[in-house]
Amino acid sequence: MTKQVNFRPEVKKVTSKSNGNIEVLLVVSNASLKGKYESLNEFLGKTVSTTIEPETVEYKVPVNKQTNKPNVEYVVNNDGTVEVLKEEQTSLEMGDDVQGVEEVAVQVSKETIDEFIKKATTIEWPESVTINVRGVLHRIDEGEALEEIAADHDVSVDNLINQVEIARQHFAPFADSWSKNKENIIFPEKTDEDGEEETEE
Repeated sequence: MTKQVNFRPEVKKVTSKSNGNIEVLLVVSNASLKGKYESLNEFLGKTVSTTIEPETVEYKVPVNKQTNKPNVEYVVNNDGTVEVLKEEQTSLEMGDDVQGVEEVAVQVSKETIDEFIKKATTIEWPESVTINVRGVLHRIDEGEALEEIAADHDVSVDNLINQVEIARQHFAPFADSWSKNKENIIFPEKTDEDGEEETEE
């Protein structure tokens, strides 16, 4: 029997029934179940574990109200390198007013972020991420159970998920930038030293 099926549904309806049951209607209108229909059918009538979480990650950009331009720009260069550009603000531009800058929220799909992480061989993990998230995402794509992946890293499933979420949050701005120009961005080929799984921490 299939151990795990990953897909991205929309929570369409939640209904409390008179018998005490809660019915949750999930609708899949994207391609996340492509090739997985038969595997999903294997779970019919069985009790499963489900975690529901947002499909997007939010990051905030400081925007100058005077110029309507962001003060910080997350850049993914055509050679795959990444950098953060900060615009120097003068007191005249700011109007000597702390209210001259507003935080604008930007939503990025986890699908886009995960695609970026899997392709971006040039990125460095933030200090708070102690596992190879790229390798984890590849293994999830291949249908491996989170329990198995977590065991290989000597962490709990909750810890594993938390590590992935930290990486997603960190790279969301870069993934957003990359998605707008990805056809022109070429990441270096992964070397043997960049192996998908780190066996030692």
